[in-house]
Amino acid sequence: MTQPFQAVLAAIEQLVTEHPELAPQIEAIAARARARTSGDRPPRAEQAPPQGAPAEDVSAREVFRKVYAQGHWGRSDDPEQPFFSGRGSHDAAFVEPYVTAVGRFLSAAPVRFSALDVGCGDFNVGSRLRPLCAAYTACDVVEELIAHNKVQFRHLDVDFRVLDLVRDALPHADVIFVRQVLQHLSNAQIATAAAKLAASCRYLVVTEHLPGGGAFEANLDKPAGADIRLAFRSGVVLTEPPFGLAPASREVLCEVPAGAGVVRTMLYRFA
Repeated sequence: MTQPFQAVLAAIEQLVTEHPELAPQIEAIAARARARTSGDRPPRAEQAPPQGAPAEDVSAREVFRKVYAQGHWGRSDDPEQPFFSGRGSHDAAFVEPYVTAVGRFLSAAPVRFSALDVGCGDFNVGSRLRPLCAAYTACDVVEELIAHNKVQFRHLDVDFRVLDLVRDALPHADVIFVRQVLQHLSNAQIATAAAKLAASCRYLVVTEHLPGGGAFEANLDKPAGADIRLAFRSGVVLTEPPFGLAPASREVLCEVPAGAGVVRTMLYRFA
């Protein structure tokens, strides 16, 4: 192994250590490199699946169980916390603007809203919003994670449930939070989820990691997995084809720079 190659590997290892949320993108780059070596056509950004192309139907439960088991988003320094939802759920640069913006929206309501937190993860963010809501239901597809949250946050009066956003019926709530969940799903899964979300709430708060620096092609398809569309300069926008979500109104609650992209939180209001 040449010295420059060793230096590159060391740099990559350091990058993943400092930013574990980049692991899926780095894995995608490695897959493209393997494809070039084997003579196969690499799945470059220009060769992303076209609109309407079928993506592998992997259940959300399989996706996120693997993500947590393999530490795709990093691991907690706390030995008592076996689950870690990534830097986006723990770094103050992402968490504080989100909690402030969503908290402002919730506090402005004439009454406290009931809330449904879909893909609640390790609940580090949801626990900050819980005091601002009436009844609070928090869901995730990973059974072991939900079991842990029931013990960890038993003092917060949260109804923790195992629920698959794509395959299960959703309970109704005034407001639903979906924070960086859809970006990991295929278009077919997102379409199913979006229809159920719109029918189950008055307000929908959706956070997605999107490309920065100008226009991009929204909603390029991909198989469900730990990676996101940012790898081929795309991102999930529910009001664009093929989803066509049609809220009564929409607004950006907050937007935070994140590497070459932005983490944007949208508020959708339904009649």
